[in-house]
Amino acid sequence: MLRRLEEGSVPDEELRRLIRVELGRRLQWCQQKPTYEEQTAEILNLVKSLQKMRITSESESDCLNSQIYETPVAFLETIFSKLLKESPCYFKDESMTLDEAEVAMLDLYCERAQLKDGQKILDLGCGQGAVTFHVAQKYKNTHVTAVTNSASQKKYVEDRCRALKMSNVEVLLEDIGKLTMKEGTFDRILVVGLFEHLKNLQLLLQRISQWMTLDGLLFVDCVCHKNFAYECGDNVSVVDHWVLSGKHFSRTGEEWLKKLDANLEKGKEILESTYGSKEAALKEINHWRGLCMFASEMSGYNEGEEWMNSHLLFKKK
Repeated sequence: MLRRLEEGSVPDEELRRLIRVELGRRLQWCQQKPTYEEQTAEILNLVKSLQKMRITSESESDCLNSQIYETPVAFLETIFSKLLKESPCYFKDESMTLDEAEVAMLDLYCERAQLKDGQKILDLGCGQGAVTFHVAQKYKNTHVTAVTNSASQKKYVEDRCRALKMSNVEVLLEDIGKLTMKEGTFDRILVVGLFEHLKNLQLLLQRISQWMTLDGLLFVDCVCHKNFAYECGDNVSVVDHWVLSGKHFSRTGEEWLKKLDANLEKGKEILESTYGSKEAALKEINHWRGLCMFASEMSGYNEGEEWMNSHLLFKKK
């Protein structure tokens, strides 16, 4: 099956069906305990095991400069929206384009995080800089510190800042699991699309709470399930909480796939030049097509009411 996926010989409808079947199996596995008591015990055991782990797994920490993060920007531009946001966009209107929905989500972050001009802001796990660019341009007197564990992402964000003559952004190349900051530095900390990849969130939030000013706020956007919560610990408390239907991420995944398919030949040329062979380029193309379909099918499962996005606003205790 893996070979068929890599060569692109699995029809889209078959792959989508297999994804839905696997999602159903995963839900059954998560809920297979015969009593609520046993299910709760299972969840508590998981929480305790996560509390013994590092913030990032070994593989996450070791992937600095790995191929996962080094996909050419020119190829990413054949998939994602204008600012290369690699997480859900907000289709508050059905007629919105992908680029419009990207801006709508970024504006929603600003509103819900209660951003104001002049603040010191930390963008933790900045990716290609979508949140950083939007915030730094919208609030020109802010200072944004962006953190990534990818050398190519750091270079891309810094180069773009120079091209846009933006002097209010600093980019740090750091392993988030080992990151240290001066206490009481940031008025706002933004964490978008990162929680899903981490292990010991309690330890991370303990550190984040130290980096916040006394009246500072932490804003988080993460994919979640309706029944299974993240363990956030005792160093922060929830100020507000919003839920976005999985339909937004599902539509985002579909729009990514449409854009990639419309730019397929261009994408193949970029990847062939990068990886040196048509076979490697095809394998990478099919990897990305599969990711787009998985994002859409997972988020659209049960009409978008199974997996969804949480927006959380925290203050330090």
